[in-house]
Amino acid sequence: MRDVVVPRSITALALLVVTIAIIAITVWMSGRSYENFDPIPFSDLRHLARRLAARPISTQLLAVIVMPVIANVLLFVPWGMLAFIALYHVDRPTLQTYVLTILLGFSFSLAIEAWQYFLPSRVADVNDVIWNTAGTVAGALLGHARLRVRFEFD
Repeated sequence: MRDVVVPRSITALALLVVTIAIIAITVWMSGRSYENFDPIPFSDLRHLARRLAARPISTQLLAVIVMPVIANVLLFVPWGMLAFIALYHVDRPTLQTYVLTILLGFSFSLAIEAWQYFLPSRVADVNDVIWNTAGTVAGALLGHARLRVRFEFD
């Protein structure tokens, strides 16, 4: 059996590339928002529940409410995974690696939203921070799972 070992420097470089990609996507999406700043956490889910109670699900409803949530989570999954892997060390407790990863992901997302708040063409939303942090958590779980799973193909 052959193990492939990726040096920590390559993992850190991949994390940097993903970070730059997230910033680039944020800049590219600038001015393409469909709503104003919403300071109420989980308002998107409450709005979805009200709309679903009023009428059946529609493509427009999915595009406007559900897809941004999914996109915000998925955007940060690779970031969370790479951050967990970069921060993980056998001498550091795993829980501490999770906390560091989640705090860094939360801080990164918060910095992006704070930056967007001051852009005239972009709208900041506290829900983006929540969903980005959820993506970071999912990525950290995947990063930790890679220690527990070994794939073999015959």
